[in-house]
Amino acid sequence: MKKLMIICGGQSTEHSISRMSCTSVLKNLHKERYVLTLVGIDRDGQWYLLDDTQEDLSLDSWLDNAQEITDIYNLLKKQDVIFPVLHGQYGEDGTIQGLFELVNVPYVGCRTFASSVAMDKIYTKKILETVGIPQVKSLYIKKRYDGQYVVVDHQFQEHKDILNWVEDKLGFPCFVKASRSGSSVGCYRVDQKEQFLDILHQAGQYDSHIVVEECIDCIELETAVLGNDDPIVSRVGQIMPHGEFYTFESKYEDEESKTCIPALVDANIQEKIREYALKVFKAVDGHGLSRVDFFLDKKTNQIYLNEINTMPGFTKISMYPQLIADLGIPYSDLIDRLIDLAFDR
Repeated sequence: MKKLMIICGGQSTEHSISRMSCTSVLKNLHKERYVLTLVGIDRDGQWYLLDDTQEDLSLDSWLDNAQEITDIYNLLKKQDVIFPVLHGQYGEDGTIQGLFELVNVPYVGCRTFASSVAMDKIYTKKILETVGIPQVKSLYIKKRYDGQYVVVDHQFQEHKDILNWVEDKLGFPCFVKASRSGSSVGCYRVDQKEQFLDILHQAGQYDSHIVVEECIDCIELETAVLGNDDPIVSRVGQIMPHGEFYTFESKYEDEESKTCIPALVDANIQEKIREYALKVFKAVDGHGLSRVDFFLDKKTNQIYLNEINTMPGFTKISMYPQLIADLGIPYSDLIDRLIDLAFDR
């Protein structure tokens, strides 16, 4: 049996979602096939050996009976494979993947480069522009070390007249997003110019890289990619948020938000989205899995990339395992498949 370490929690704003995802993974894991080590990282970055008999890691009692880990490096070295069920910064952005590379242990998911690039929406955009992936108009705003906010243009020149740039290039309404956040944390709709600077500072609490995007009346669509050299792409799923856009609350707390597989859009559009998803995955040198998200403009039927997520949610309501199940691969078999893919290094 393979010695498998599963890691959850982490220091990002998606800490709680990671624990929800991990609960679902544990419930669907073929435990008889693995020698399991369950590890939790708290919000302060402390690592713990967790009680793997818990039924719900999302509860406040998740650290009950936990043992503090004092030698992380050697514990990692003892594993055959690692599944980091971690979302957001320090878990999905290439940092912990670099640690796994240093200890030379296979792990589930994209490698250091792909994880780092895909986590930053701004640099994802720059790479995917080169391969012709359509994207909505956007601006890069940087929060400098001195606390000042500036627009960074394509030549990486900095401009202080932020409001003029936003009004001229994008207009209002627009969306302001923390570039390296996920689960819609740090994502805001700005309807009026007078609101913009206040909301920009709110987003700046989550990240120093901020992307501002034009607002379009759109349908939100998602695909799942699974594999290494010859990945497969799922059918297209459709997000039906209860509210004006897919917020953190509508994803995880609002029971009126729905998903639909396959999406209720033209078959030719779906096929084009699948084609784009595969190109995106290969362009960032994806490995193992990713969820690739798109917007479809309701007026023009133009497809736009939203983002690529290299460690998508694995909760009971998450789209990635639903899309893969639609391909005929049940959740439990998906976990086995991902672990097998980890050994192709």
